[in-house]
Amino acid sequence: MTEEVSRTEPAQTALDAYTFAEGAGRRLEEGVPSCAVIDLITDLLLLAHQRGRDPLFIVRKAERHLLAEIAAYE
Repeated sequence: MTEEVSRTEPAQTALDAYTFAEGAGRRLEEGVPSCAVIDLITDLLLLAHQRGRDPLFIVRKAERHLLAEIAAYE
C-alpha cells in the first residue's frame, strides 16, 4: 500500500461517517453520494467559522498543502 493511499483511508472513514450521519445515502448516484465531499468540506468550514476561524484562510492553506502532497507523488 502506498503512503498516499494509507493517508486517504482516514478521509474515507470521515466521509463515510458524515454521509451516514447526514442521511446522504438517500442521494446516491451510481453508488456515490452526490457532492458528499463538497458538503463535508462546506460544513467543516462553517464549523470553523462558528469557532472564530477564517474559512478562506483554511481553504488557501489546504490548497497549498494539497499542491505540495500532489507534487510529492508525481
